[in-house]
Amino acid sequence: MKREYPESPLVGVGVAIKDGNRILLSRRANEPNIGKWSVPGGLVELGEGVREAAKREMKEELGLNIEIGKLAGVYEYIVSN
Repeated sequence: MKREYPESPLVGVGVAIKDGNRILLSRRANEPNIGKWSVPGGLVELGEGVREAAKREMKEELGLNIEIGKLAGVYEYIVSN
């Protein structure tokens, strides 16, 4: 399947939720990578900070109210055709 690219870059957030030595994963329901396991997350909305986006996504996707800890890292995921 050929991927369509947007007019501008999309910024996403992923949240590593820890419980002791366990990390919560979710199975992707949509492309890209449908059916694969990943940390839960989603896209940052216009005018929203990454911490706000992370909190909103966890509430929307998992029904969780979370506290944000430190930033673990910044990663690029670029798919070429």
